Amino acid sequence: MAMSAPEPGGQPAGPEPDNYPGPMAYAGIGMLGAVCLGAGGVLGWLADSALGTLPVFLLVGLLAGAGAAVLGARAELRRYKS
Repeated sequence: MAMSAPEPGGQPAGPEPDNYPGPMAYAGIGMLGAVCLGAGGVLGWLADSALGTLPVFLLVGLLAGAGAAVLGARAELRRYKS
């Protein structure tokens, strides 16, 4: 995408930068994914330890955490959709 010439006000023509997430928004989405996966893994491991079924609930917890991370990232990114 080519940059257009600046408008008389000094700002380049094009989409408003307020509509785009900054780097901290992406860092927050990454942290959300890490927390969801970590929480799912730890809860699954605790369930397996209590029930003696290692690694059944660990895998279930990781899958649930991955699903929660995807849904959370989707919800966050929808805020910036124009």
